[in-house]
Amino acid sequence: MKNILFVGGAGFIGSNIISQLMKLNGGYSVFVLEPEFASIHRLNGTPVTIIRGEISNQDLLKNIILDKKIDTVIHLVSTLIPGSNFEDYQREFTNVIFPSIRLMEMCSERNIKFVYFSSGGTVYGDRKGMAIPFKECDTMAPISYYGWSKQMMENSILYMHRTQNLKYLIFRPSNPYGKGQNLHGNQGLIAVSLGKILAGESIQVWGDGSLIRDYIYIDDLGRAIIDVLLNDSIINETINVGSGIGYSINEIIGVLQDVVKEEVMVEHVASRQVDVSSVVLDVTKLKNLIMFQPITITQGITKFYQDVKNGE
Repeated sequence: MKNILFVGGAGFIGSNIISQLMKLNGGYSVFVLEPEFASIHRLNGTPVTIIRGEISNQDLLKNIILDKKIDTVIHLVSTLIPGSNFEDYQREFTNVIFPSIRLMEMCSERNIKFVYFSSGGTVYGDRKGMAIPFKECDTMAPISYYGWSKQMMENSILYMHRTQNLKYLIFRPSNPYGKGQNLHGNQGLIAVSLGKILAGESIQVWGDGSLIRDYIYIDDLGRAIIDVLLNDSIINETINVGSGIGYSINEIIGVLQDVVKEEVMVEHVASRQVDVSSVVLDVTKLKNLIMFQPITITQGITKFYQDVKNGE
């Protein structure tokens, strides 16, 4: 892995992985494809080459792959969030999913490893209140268009592997949080809640706050991804990346309150059909592949809060 193309690499997850990769001084050449309108501020000061363009531009992708001698493609681009509707999904299929399948074909033709970031939080579906960790071999049964789009991408990768011997890795991360995450966005419970607390506003909670999720600190996620990518023997695998521990929304709000030591206001609104009751990831496979010991939720939220206070 020497010449790497990140498709959508300027976001929260991609920029962290790139930052950690650059610290290794391994002689890596990193290229990041982003649309003209996309912000690249998280990559400021990072020695990467930014290429402006769309994943739907097949000629551009082919030229990048050939001219830059790309050997690894890391796919992080998505326009959807868990609450996206059918019209959003239609645009995603046209602008991202179908062009991504063409990119997979290019990779298989040139023996390029295709690394895809799926979603450990939405592809598995709902266990109806049972906080039993999901394993990679469990059936995918998403109940949102966001999760469905991830399942379609995974199935496309597996199809290309069966029929054209595509080399791949599929990562299913849980809910990452930490430095660099948008405090005023529309997803990411911990980041958005922290932003509301600091602004003196109430946290909006869908339902009664009993929904359980698995959270992972962004540096732990980034290190795990790098450790897997640098091990050439790990190939053609689907891997959960999370903490392996579930926390309810109410528990997360409690940790936030303990960390910031301020009154936290909560506003409950009607629950959404796209929200499963519990998603916790079984990370046994990951721990068998690499050394992996994520920090605790209290440690992670404390580090995040300190970074925000320091203006980072």
